[in-house]
Amino acid sequence: MNFKYFKSAGVLLAVSLTLTACGKSESTAVSATPDTVTTRVDQFQGVASNQKVAVIVGKNVVAVLPHDGGKPTRVDLKGIVSLIDVATCSDDSFVALDFYKKVWTSTDNGQSWTSKPTPESIRPLGLTCGPANTYWFVGSNSSIAHSTNRGGSWSVNSNNEDSMFNAIQFIDAQNAVVAGEFGTFKKSSDGGKTWTVSSIGPEFYPYTTLFTSPQVGFVTSLTGIIMHTKDGGATWTATKNATGLSQFGLVNVDGRVFSVGLGGTVLSFNGTQWTPVKLENFGAPYLKGVASIGQGRFLVAGGNGAWKVVSAKN
Repeated sequence: MNFKYFKSAGVLLAVSLTLTACGKSESTAVSATPDTVTTRVDQFQGVASNQKVAVIVGKNVVAVLPHDGGKPTRVDLKGIVSLIDVATCSDDSFVALDFYKKVWTSTDNGQSWTSKPTPESIRPLGLTCGPANTYWFVGSNSSIAHSTNRGGSWSVNSNNEDSMFNAIQFIDAQNAVVAGEFGTFKKSSDGGKTWTVSSIGPEFYPYTTLFTSPQVGFVTSLTGIIMHTKDGGATWTATKNATGLSQFGLVNVDGRVFSVGLGGTVLSFNGTQWTPVKLENFGAPYLKGVASIGQGRFLVAGGNGAWKVVSAKN
């Protein structure tokens, strides 16, 4: 945990359930300290950030960390929940993906959350918020699903094949990419209306994507290989990762690209290869969540409740 990120906070303070624009909250928020906002049993899966706060999600917990040094908040979601991803929308709201076929929305900087079901036929695996605050997720059966009303209804594009899509990213309002099992790579140049398919490589198992432009992008894998393209996915090159450890998250911080993964690794890309970033007094069995939080910094989070703010200047 990062004890320098926040000013000291007071004792725990229960916060009552509130009504949100999306309906009655299905969560309870408790004011915390940097030491109590997470616990060692938390296993975090994703991080997102808007202009005011960062949120860390995992299982049925959301840790809310204000950028201005204010008190963090620990939010518990009601029911059977397992959050596996989270994204920020253009209106600064958050959407989180639940393994148990739901999306969770927060429109008040992470303080309260409401859920809507996703299509029963798809096991959800990866999420993004697209143009005009549309929700997009990918998963089983080579499926891409999107909602224009915050999960109220869904449109599904599915090949009904026995393979999984793991990651989706909108690079801008028109350009989007999807990566999945067996090296499948799909891209759209019309805002997700149509998709073209190609391959990163048949033996490549993608985990997440980061495109810094429609042409330049990276895809991580469970094998530790990080593929790089400079031509929009037409061709791919394997970049050197000396750790050989699985990589689960990517972030662009002021033009520098970082990766996080197994063993609590944080890697920096120098144009040709990935080099470890040394983090003092920090350890985690894995890191999955990562997001830029401004001022040349990014937030990482993962197993055993671990989280830390990292400077891109390291």
